[in-house]
This record gives sequence, structure tokens and C-alpha cells, in this order.
Amino acid sequence: MALLTHTCLVLWIGFLSTQRINCLNLWTWSHENHNKDIMSVIKDGFHMTNTRGMFGIGANDSLTLAEDPEHPGQWVLRVFYAKGSYSAPGTHRGAQFYGTPSALTHHNYTTLTLEYEVYFPSSFDWNKGGKLPGLFGGTSDCAGGIVKDTCFSTRLMWRALGDGEVYAYVTHSQSPDFQTWCAKYSHASTPAYMHIYCVPGYGIEIAKNTWRFQHNHWHLVRQEIHLNDHPGQNGYIKLWVDRRAEVHVTDVHMRANTNFGIDGLFFSTFFGGGDSTYACPHDTYTYFRNFKIFTDTATPSHSELVG
Repeated sequence: MALLTHTCLVLWIGFLSTQRINCLNLWTWSHENHNKDIMSVIKDGFHMTNTRGMFGIGANDSLTLAEDPEHPGQWVLRVFYAKGSYSAPGTHRGAQFYGTPSALTHHNYTTLTLEYEVYFPSSFDWNKGGKLPGLFGGTSDCAGGIVKDTCFSTRLMWRALGDGEVYAYVTHSQSPDFQTWCAKYSHASTPAYMHIYCVPGYGIEIAKNTWRFQHNHWHLVRQEIHLNDHPGQNGYIKLWVDRRAEVHVTDVHMRANTNFGIDGLFFSTFFGGGDSTYACPHDTYTYFRNFKIFTDTATPSHSELVG
């Protein structure tokens, strides 16, 4: 597959394809230079403006700063998952919050890109799966089995063995109807990068098992979202992992109304799944750094997606 060079020109190396992109950087948080109170980091660095849906943040809970496992002296986000924890309420089950940078509060963005890096140490046991951050918009409650026409979210998941997917909560008002739309992309003949599996009442699994996370490696995640301009029109979800295109779904209604845009980062990570079979097998951590939200767009060639 071709690689993505992140500059004002996107170069698909090996193909005669270049694309001019807009380089408006709306928000970044890379790391801290020393340890800090985590609540001040979340409020000041990640622009958490309310506590709706928040958990795992506090003096004796999961989310803290810790030194980068590969770059001592740089303090990054670290999330602790206790043995036996999953999405059920309790301490040390992971962490979650919504962050809306100020640049997003003054403009109704319908196309944005999120980047961040995630690190799984060798102690991390995947079990059946868990959540990773993505973008969100609207009423901040499209998750946990709640599907509404007033919001969306596009978190990632790791699955058994570290296999990855996009786990999207979007409107079920698809064309011509939800069941037909899901069936159209759930066949084995559907290319992996646009394969869709729908579970009624839960998130839509997109491009399941097209890539695999590894231990002891900083993975670069790039997620690009476009909300449809009008009800009934198509939006899209694209994803690159370590600069390789893995998801390219362009036939999805992201919203059934246009009363909301893309509002920012949905930082959400825990084991689950909604039952104890997803529980964390033993105490472990993940690390996160180099967050960015910007307006760049990129389109992988067909050769890249199928190559």
C-alpha cells in the first residue's frame, strides 16, 4: 500500500496522484514537559467544557500523565485498566470525556480529520475488545447502545488479537433503509476496507479486522469524517493506520438532520462490550500522544485500497 506524507501536498507514493489540501490546524496536544494535575490537562489542553459522560478521571482513577515509554522526559496520557474491569461502572475501568476545542465552537465544521498515536505495552491482553478515541458531534450521547438522530460518534475498537475497526454510531436512516444498506456491505465479497456489520441498537462495525495493532509500537491513527450536507445525502468515513489506508466508506448518511456539526474529540477507552466476558484479564495500560484536529483531506487511490 502507498504511504501518506503529511504536508500541504498529499503524495501517494508510487502512483501518479497528488492532491492539494487545506492546512488549517485547529487544535493540537502532543505531550507535557513535566507531570501535571490531570484535570487541568483535560480542561486546558483538551478543552473539556462539561462532565457529561465523563469517567475515569481523578486523583485515584485511570487517566493520568506518565512518561512516554520510548521518550523519557515527555509526559503523555496513560490509561490504567484494572483486572476484571469493563464498561460496567467502577473505578479504574478506563477513561472517557468529550473535548471541544474553541476553534470548533465558532464554526460548524462538516469535514474534519483527527490524528493521534496509541501505544499498547507488552502487558496488554486484548481479550474480546475495547474502545479507542474518535470524533463526535451533536448531543454527546451516541454510545453505549444509544442510537439517535441528534448525534454521531466514530470511535475505534480493538478486538481479539489486536484486530481493529471503526465503531460508528450514526443515524439508522440509511438508503433505502437500514437493513438493506447493512446487507449490501456485509457480504464476504465486499472489500474489507468498506465491509459493514450492523448490530441492531448498537454501533456499526466498519472494516473489521483490516489491520492489527501491535505491542510496544506507537501507532498513528488518522480518521477523516465528512457529514452529509443535507438529509438523505452521503457522508464518508476514512481511516489510515500508520499511514496506510484501511477504511473508505463513502455511502453512509452520517446524520438525519443538519442541526449539528463535528464538535471534537470523543476520548473513550475501556474494555467492552457490555458484559464481563469482555473484562480486562489483568492490570494493564495504554498510552496516547500527539493529538491533532485539522481540516486536511485526502483520498486514497483505488490501487492503494486493494493493493
